[in-house]
Amino acid sequence: MLALSGLLASCDTLRENKLLITTHVQTNQIEHPREVMKLPISGQEMIFKKSPEFSQRSISAFEPFVAENPEDGYGALLQLDTKGKDALMIASREYRGSVLLTMVNATPVDMVEIDQPIDDGRFTIWRGLTKKTIDEMDKFYPRLKYMKSSSRLMEGMLPSTDAEKMNSRRDAKAMEAAEKAAARDKERGKLPPVPKPRKDIIPLEGYKLPGTR
Repeated sequence: MLALSGLLASCDTLRENKLLITTHVQTNQIEHPREVMKLPISGQEMIFKKSPEFSQRSISAFEPFVAENPEDGYGALLQLDTKGKDALMIASREYRGSVLLTMVNATPVDMVEIDQPIDDGRFTIWRGLTKKTIDEMDKFYPRLKYMKSSSRLMEGMLPSTDAEKMNSRRDAKAMEAAEKAAARDKERGKLPPVPKPRKDIIPLEGYKLPGTR
């Protein structure tokens, strides 16, 4: 518990976000004792690096889902930012065959075995999340389907800075609200407004170039 308390105090939080999500790689006892944490999991003691490979600060967007066993709560697909994507790629290559442990507020919730390199920055928490956790994540991160590129000039640029993530969430919430409003209008049989023709646009039909007959 002392090790977990130290971990909780040492990790950064995202603005006023009180939700701490960290992912740790399994290691061996060659590491310095202060750099590891020993946890009893499924009847055996497992050792993980105390320093996380990435935390909630690296999340750009997420998409929750009900766990395969509903008694296990929810899972979530995370899209990591550039820093988190690089960290996950390095860890998945260096520690292939090891286990990644995900913790929420210093409580273990899920483990996955690294069976192949992960290059797209997408990481899945398969189980262990509560509805309260999902609601808290919704306050800070956009859903994946609403996430847009952080650059107007380049597609696929992941929001990485706090400002970019804040703008991404704001735009995502606006898109989500518009989608819900359109669905409500459709249920009520209300047709979308017909855009008025712009007077400053010259119709092509019947238009002649200057100097032609």
